[in-house]
Amino acid sequence: MINGDFRIARLISGYLSGSITPEERVHLDEWRKESMEHEALFQRICDEEYRKQQVARKTYYDSQAGWQEVERRIRRMNFRRKYLTMVRYAAILAVPVLVLALALQNSPEAPSAESHSLLAAQSIVPGEAKAILTLDNGETVFLDKNVGEQQARLLGEQMLVDSTTLSYHAAQKVEQSAPMYNKVEIPQGGEYKLVLSDGTKVHLNSLSSLRFPVTFEAGKREVELVGEAFFEVSKAGTPFVVCTKGMQIEVLGTAFNVSAYPGEEYQTTLVCGSVKVNADGGESLVLRPSQQALWMPGDGEMQVRTVDTTFYTSWVKGKINFKDRRLKEIMKTLSRWYNIEVKYANEALKNKRFGCNVNRYEEITPFLELLEATGNIHAGIDGKTITFHN
Repeated sequence: MINGDFRIARLISGYLSGSITPEERVHLDEWRKESMEHEALFQRICDEEYRKQQVARKTYYDSQAGWQEVERRIRRMNFRRKYLTMVRYAAILAVPVLVLALALQNSPEAPSAESHSLLAAQSIVPGEAKAILTLDNGETVFLDKNVGEQQARLLGEQMLVDSTTLSYHAAQKVEQSAPMYNKVEIPQGGEYKLVLSDGTKVHLNSLSSLRFPVTFEAGKREVELVGEAFFEVSKAGTPFVVCTKGMQIEVLGTAFNVSAYPGEEYQTTLVCGSVKVNADGGESLVLRPSQQALWMPGDGEMQVRTVDTTFYTSWVKGKINFKDRRLKEIMKTLSRWYNIEVKYANEALKNKRFGCNVNRYEEITPFLELLEATGNIHAGIDGKTITFHN
């Protein structure tokens, strides 16, 4: 037990200092997923305000008295050999153990049974694969898990469709006098996958749309995006251009995520390869893997930062993964996926910062219980409305 706590303390300490290795990160993530209590403790330790409080406490913390207390408890529990091992490495482990000990000592109580039952009694289910396809002739087709033969016949031989994916990759090419454009729109609480005629794969998120040619013209590959999508661009020798309102992303063969919701900051996050981002006004830059371009349409110049791409692409793999983000930002993302409305008892609640790593395809209740476990906020559910209060 003690050795296990030391191991987790070291991992969390490495995470906070930025020195954690990829292998250690895997072990830490596995520990976080073991229980909601682990995740709540992790979030509490990572909370910036909480860490400031612990640093303040450290200035008057009596380390000698603390170790004497540890010795007394271990002797009482008859863990003599583990104690000797602990003392041997005390100099190395003092800081992370102190962090973990203080966190354990001050960790909040679990939500009451009454609170848990109230949340569990309300069911808000996650989104699912669904989309609206608008053909070049104006006809519309609703795509979801129940897509049937009638819809498939309407689409004809130019594309293939199943419950989650619309594919033009294996479509029979037809002669056409002018480019034909289709548009896929994802409603709130939906997602859908596309395979374009050149083999490029596109995963569209909720409240997003993509307009694209049924077959790309020679020397030109261009699509129009509103909202969020993850692209895996095939290497065809011709630049692939993603156009958003006020910005274009040009690539050859690469994987990247674009978030371009109206009224929000645009984000282009590069996983591998390279992309060139062009904004209105002539500004442009080239991204390297793990870099992200940030731009607010009509307001200032583009900025570039290095990020952990998993936080911006986890939705593609069925995860909801945030680190130290404002509650308002988290819930804006979740409201699109769970098709919910979010209210706050006061403005200050919107700025509380949290992190999470939960299953995107579960009901929202476990996530809300995780927030409750931090002791910093409470949530109430009324139908499809979630209200946060102190």
